[in-house]
Amino acid sequence: MGSHSGGKRISNLLVLLVLTAAIALLPSLGNAQKAHQKLTSQDVIDLLTNDTSSDDVVKAAQAEGISFQVTPSVEKKIRDVGGTDDLIRVLRSLAPHGSTPPPVPPHPAPPTSPPVLMVESRPGQCQVYVDDEPVGSTSQEGRLKMTRLAPGDHRVRVTQTGYQDYEENVTLTAGEVTTVAATLQQPTPTPIPPGPGPGPEPVPPNHGQAGYLGVQAKQQAAGARGVVVASTAPGGPAAQAGLQTNDVILAVNGQMVNTPQALRTALSSHQAGETVQITWYNGSTTVTRSIQLTGQQVPVPVPHPGVVSFAMAHDHGQSAQNYCTGVMTIGNGVISYKGTKGSTGNNIHSYDIPLDTIREARRNTVYLVNLGAFHIRTKKNSNFNFVALDQQGKPGPPDAVLTAIDTAMGR
Repeated sequence: MGSHSGGKRISNLLVLLVLTAAIALLPSLGNAQKAHQKLTSQDVIDLLTNDTSSDDVVKAAQAEGISFQVTPSVEKKIRDVGGTDDLIRVLRSLAPHGSTPPPVPPHPAPPTSPPVLMVESRPGQCQVYVDDEPVGSTSQEGRLKMTRLAPGDHRVRVTQTGYQDYEENVTLTAGEVTTVAATLQQPTPTPIPPGPGPGPEPVPPNHGQAGYLGVQAKQQAAGARGVVVASTAPGGPAAQAGLQTNDVILAVNGQMVNTPQALRTALSSHQAGETVQITWYNGSTTVTRSIQLTGQQVPVPVPHPGVVSFAMAHDHGQSAQNYCTGVMTIGNGVISYKGTKGSTGNNIHSYDIPLDTIREARRNTVYLVNLGAFHIRTKKNSNFNFVALDQQGKPGPPDAVLTAIDTAMGR
């Protein structure tokens, strides 16, 4: 039954093609004979399958109209049975309007979620700091998730007693998860060795008036080279040669001096008017100059009361593998460190840290803790690690240094 009906439909369409040709010649008759059933996509395919040319199918479609959209799948079927580009173009132009379903409006964008910071630590149960503020501890398995941080740049520090701190800078983005994988290492520091031994044996003073340099010296750090210039006599030989407060005198005529007494002994072996070579370190370079001694005792100002000095080693950030030794002076509104000897050649540091820029000064709880190290952190987050040295130049407790800093800061 279906085959008979389909054949009848094709027969009718073929008749339509004949009528279409006649319509072109008899316009008035065309209106009366025109069929009113639009072509379906199957009608077009059937016509092409029955050897009707694409041009004739175009005429039938233009006469009757079409009832379908030329989708990619429909286009393929028509082309597979011989449909041409012109036929496809005409069919698209005749396709009914409004039959294409309206596009589905996009879903509104979900609200922006906060950034997520995931800290994974080995070992577990580590303290976590973000921008130097404690934010929690990792679990026993070593995980901590934070969802209340603002987007942007942050510094993450992970600590645990007995391990070196782990630090990492991260940039958090809204809606994204940032992971910090912190594997803490147990430090294996090399003890900071003492500085050079005591200076040469005192030289017996000559008879007569001893030469005068014009400096007031104070004890250098135990085990460190030289003596510190506490002050210089105005107009004296030392001041005229360029020696300044806090410079470190290293030698007289090539002979090392490591105590104020050794300096006095070395100078007293020379009479007034004689010239000696003085070698000193001014914080950046080592200077050697010939200075003529005088016999005039120019008064030397005493250091400001409350100023104290300590023998010190400054760690350069490699777990006591790279450091310099020197003197830390506390008072007059500043903490001044002047290195005199480096563990690796001339790698010597000097700092002046105003007291009003200091955020904290306290004993370390992880880094170089076995050496009694302490740190000074400024309000701009600069960090300095130091180790106090005893009279033998070995690491000692920093309590006296920290007390002096607190006193100088009025705490």
